[in-house]
Amino acid sequence: MNAIFKKIYIFDILTKKAFVTSFEEGVNIVTSNSIDGTDRGKSVLLRSLYHVMGADAHFDKKWKNEDKVYLLEFLVDNKKYFIYRHRKLFKVFNDHLIKILFQTSSRTELSEFLGEIWSFEIFLLNRNTEKLEIAPPAYTYVMNFLDQDYYDGTNFNSFKGLGQYQNFKPDVIYSQFGIYDKNYFECVKSKQNLFERINESKDSYKKADEMKGKVSNLLENVVVPENLQELERELSIRSKEYNDILNSMNAFRYKLTNLRNEKYELEIALNQIERFKNNKEKEIKFILETDICPECHSVLNDNTDLRSKRYNSIEDSLYISDSIYEDIEKISKAIFQIESSYREFSNRLESYKKNINSAQEEIKNYTSYMGLNELYNSLNLELFNELQLQEKLKDRIENIEEELKKVSEIKADINKKYYEMVDRQVLRFGLNELDESQYKAINRVFCASGSNKPISTVIWYFILNNIKTCFNKKSLKLPMVLDSPKNAEMDYDKEQALIEYILENSSNYTQLIFSSIGFERTKFIFEGEIKIIELKNDKYQLLNSETFKEYEDILENVLSAQLI
Repeated sequence: MNAIFKKIYIFDILTKKAFVTSFEEGVNIVTSNSIDGTDRGKSVLLRSLYHVMGADAHFDKKWKNEDKVYLLEFLVDNKKYFIYRHRKLFKVFNDHLIKILFQTSSRTELSEFLGEIWSFEIFLLNRNTEKLEIAPPAYTYVMNFLDQDYYDGTNFNSFKGLGQYQNFKPDVIYSQFGIYDKNYFECVKSKQNLFERINESKDSYKKADEMKGKVSNLLENVVVPENLQELERELSIRSKEYNDILNSMNAFRYKLTNLRNEKYELEIALNQIERFKNNKEKEIKFILETDICPECHSVLNDNTDLRSKRYNSIEDSLYISDSIYEDIEKISKAIFQIESSYREFSNRLESYKKNINSAQEEIKNYTSYMGLNELYNSLNLELFNELQLQEKLKDRIENIEEELKKVSEIKADINKKYYEMVDRQVLRFGLNELDESQYKAINRVFCASGSNKPISTVIWYFILNNIKTCFNKKSLKLPMVLDSPKNAEMDYDKEQALIEYILENSSNYTQLIFSSIGFERTKFIFEGEIKIIELKNDKYQLLNSETFKEYEDILENVLSAQLI
């Protein structure tokens, strides 16, 4: 599947200026005057191409990107589309800019939509959630754009914001080669999850085995009764008798309380009678000694009658006292008898209590034994299940590894091809500073220094795309965009050699767009067609008012268009 950029529109909605240019299939070179052709907007133009497609380019601060509206006309297998971008808003139009096919502010949604157009998506593992997700559009373009400020060897740094995925470079490369797809990453993740589950199962097995040993020791120390039902019946009988004794003892306590209260009240009455008798005896003694009446205090001629009354009272009190003494004696005997019975019942209760506790302990032991035995059997089953699970998980890992082995074999072939291709260019360009160990495999890093730096970068990008074509016949071919592939340290001969290399390899791309200040067609032997776009505007003045007026109706249309 081939994608071709046809026309780019850049509008500044504040200054009302614009720039428009078109591209052709094959080689397109953006250039400017060799003497004073810097700062004419070549980099801005080339950065805009994939920026409008959903990547974030490294625009200079002088370029007020937030004020810009980008519109790109492009073909996918000759089917025309337009894509619009302003800040984070994207719109995709049909071939006549009439109907909005898609609109979003989400890079993920944009990736999904564009993925449907060119039947290609890149899936990566999110470094935070570790979940497989479709990567933003920039990751699809990283092999097809080089920013003039980022010719730094085997790194994808020409777009901003690529740090959300850890070590994404090999994953993106092999995805472009067609050997890493969603199924591959799901296999890798499944393998990882399976190993984690095996480790979890091993931990569970270890814990269960330790528990089984402890349970086994406990079982050895448990005394189990022979007949649980008989023991439970005996416990039921003893418990009933225990409760009967307890009820009897409660009745005894009630009777004792009443008798002791009654005795106490009689003792109080007896004490009061004793005090009465003593008082009467004192009065008689007073009358005999003084002949004075203790009541009215008058002198008595005859105290016989008065004394007689008091003697009678004393006799009455003695009679009552005797009666009370008899009642107290009876109550004391009753208290003694009940206390004796209470002690007897208390002893019986203690005996029953011991028997009940003994029976309960035996039942407890039996229950404990049965519980421990059940737990022991359960742990055995758990150990067996964990071993079975581990075997099943290992079988699944083996199946996945068989699939991944095929991928590894292809990767080995790719790395062999990669080494041969890089080594050939190292010899061609005299990049002797690069050690072959640095390019033995794609995941390794290399970068030449000085004037060789852009050379080593370009050959790496081109070799990756060549291998992609070799190993992935159905690959998506995107325009190759190179922003000024030289630096100030590069001499004329190296510059010529690098551009010749680029032109030689242009046939590997449906479309190649690169910028080069002071490019002269006649200095290079190249049989194909070359479209030259020469920027003749003033410095920092890529956009102009006349172009804005000419294409203002298109701007108004894309700004006002609504998703149907």
